[in-house]
Amino acid sequence: MSASAGPRPLRSDVAAQRVGRPLSRYGAPVSAEDEAAAHIGEVRRFYDRNTARFTGLGQGGASIHRAVYGPGVRSQAEAFHHVEDRLLDLLPAIRGGVPARVVDLGCGVGGSLLHLAGRRPDLIAEGLTISGTQAALAGPLVARAGLADRVRVREGDFGSPPPDLRDHDLAFSIEAFVHGPDPAGYLRAAAGMLRPGGLLAICDDWLTARGAAAAGRDARRVMDFRAGWRIGSLLTVAQAVEVAAGTGFAPVMDDDLTPYLELGRPRDRAVAAMVAVTRPFRPRGEYWRSLAGGDALQQCLRRGLVAYRLLVLRRAVESR
Repeated sequence: MSASAGPRPLRSDVAAQRVGRPLSRYGAPVSAEDEAAAHIGEVRRFYDRNTARFTGLGQGGASIHRAVYGPGVRSQAEAFHHVEDRLLDLLPAIRGGVPARVVDLGCGVGGSLLHLAGRRPDLIAEGLTISGTQAALAGPLVARAGLADRVRVREGDFGSPPPDLRDHDLAFSIEAFVHGPDPAGYLRAAAGMLRPGGLLAICDDWLTARGAAAAGRDARRVMDFRAGWRIGSLLTVAQAVEVAAGTGFAPVMDDDLTPYLELGRPRDRAVAAMVAVTRPFRPRGEYWRSLAGGDALQQCLRRGLVAYRLLVLRRAVESR
């Protein structure tokens, strides 16, 4: 496992970002449940409003996540599917008459599910997205791919999944875990969706030891990332593994993919310049916040405050 920072007392990043702010319009305290619900609603609204922009302007099409130029990758198209191809390696071998079952927690418009199902003819793939807009867009994509009999995308909260999502071989989240406000709740829900011995893969941004101890400008960079990208949970890998142990998971693999990311592309430099020029005017638009958060993330990755890692956990054979 990685040498991440030692565990600090876990606290919702949602709550951390609101320190010093009125907790309600009347000044009354807001419960942790209300705080989490408000954050989930904000994430939902953001993706409802901006998914068309991401799929239209982004380079990955239906894959709303980063390209990873890992070993053996020869093209941009392969880079956008490198993480999914790593997930394929985690699935059990094709078994006669027994389909492999996967569930994508935070599936966007279903791009990862379509890629996996297109390469495994025995695969049954389910996806949950918090965004009704994304779920509506996914339906026609699945139908056009001819996979409607094996792939389904539904609107739902991965912290409170539908009860029929059970006995999967693999559950995974690509750049979605950090949006949830309750890491322990996510892990408990994931455990309930897996068969005993099933795997959970989380590919996302993780706080490093340096990031956990950040002060001054570096602390501001981390906070800008959290605020701009609607981050609900930014943990070290060590913290995640500790929480996971309490929900019946044990670590299998922790792989740092940061060296294989594209950082400082011309587009990234243009966004950085725009954010720097406009920041003194304190723009309030949510898309500007997203761009500022993305620029902050680039800085965090370059400065070693955050790392992009693939963490794989195995559910205990006997649930706790």
